[in-house]
Amino acid sequence: MRFSIFLSVLILFSPFLQAQSTAGEFYQAANKAYEENNFSAFLSHLEKANELRPNHRTILYNLALAYTLNDQHYKAIEILKYRSSFYALNDFDQDEKLAPLKSLPQYQQLLSQIDEQNKPILNSSLHFEFEKKGFHPEGIAIHPESGNFLVSDVRCGLISSFKRDGSEHKPILDLKKFGYWGAMGMAFDKQDPNMLWVSTSALPNYCEYSDSLDGKSAVLKIDLKKKQLIRSYSVEGHHAFGDLVTTETGTVYISDSSEPIVYKITKQADKPEEFLKPEGLFNLQGLALGEENTLYISDYITGVYSVDLSSKKTTPVISGNQLTRGTDGLYFSNGQLYLMQNGTRPFQVAKVNISNSSMEIVDRAVPELNEPTLGVIKSGILYFIANSPWAFYDEENNPKLDEWRLLQIRKLTINN
Repeated sequence: MRFSIFLSVLILFSPFLQAQSTAGEFYQAANKAYEENNFSAFLSHLEKANELRPNHRTILYNLALAYTLNDQHYKAIEILKYRSSFYALNDFDQDEKLAPLKSLPQYQQLLSQIDEQNKPILNSSLHFEFEKKGFHPEGIAIHPESGNFLVSDVRCGLISSFKRDGSEHKPILDLKKFGYWGAMGMAFDKQDPNMLWVSTSALPNYCEYSDSLDGKSAVLKIDLKKKQLIRSYSVEGHHAFGDLVTTETGTVYISDSSEPIVYKITKQADKPEEFLKPEGLFNLQGLALGEENTLYISDYITGVYSVDLSSKKTTPVISGNQLTRGTDGLYFSNGQLYLMQNGTRPFQVAKVNISNSSMEIVDRAVPELNEPTLGVIKSGILYFIANSPWAFYDEENNPKLDEWRLLQIRKLTINN
């Protein structure tokens, strides 16, 4: 689920962040200090804001500026290099306040690093594409028996079916008819292939959104053959259930982007129970089940982590874990973890080798990859939504339908 207020500097002043820390207050204090030409205080406040809200491109930009204004030029370069490791955009070269950095050899290395990170890489291929204006694909699942593709619509709560080759597109479910909202992540029950689990949330781009729906979210268990809602699961309060995974024992794990919390639903449960509330994380997105009792979770802000399901110990999957930030969908197969990264610039698909904690880019900086979201692995192939149209809404969350492109499902052969 790409929807995230963290992509904007507005997060610094959001109620969610201020409930956890005073990062917004430090940022505001830094702005005030800058206006007063108190550059020492400008730096001090930004360092504290960065500690409390890491990996924010605007904070990091201003932190580099603060180091420059305090004649700490090498530190400024290091901040910009760190920032460009996940936000490889040269949006600073024309800033005259950063001009003192340009004489340093490290500055040219920084520009070369950004150029390198924007070189196109393409290993995936088109599986099928379709056009349906207003249908905003978010989740994808493959029926374990028929092999048909199911694609969920975050905007109006539809779930559509496609044949294996992408033909015969037809809507089969409308969550609005059950009294629910946008369709998010999906997964088939491991014990009953007719049971489909779907997370649903009322995001601001939901086609029937109103303020009264803010924070509404649920997990639905649906009999696909009968087209019947078997059960809904919800938790009191403000939530944004996004991705989910199912286990062989019948347990379902769900990510909540609003808290952030991982919930679980067991076969005997009446409602989701809190499984994990990791400290220092902000915005949970993708989930993936790995080997040896391991769950992988994506925090959109700080990166991807492994979670021991017994001890709940949470560990970054690589050193320099900021490289894995911005991950939406997350998928595991044969010791490899695949990342759909739409919170980086440029957009990319990457894989992490769990055994040696190395990371490799699979797709990057190509027109075909215009916002990858969620995917599914079937028979040694990763299928994924390549161009979810999150960018094509106006300021009032109305879809700019004339700008929506053909929607692509791409595929990548992976090692099994």
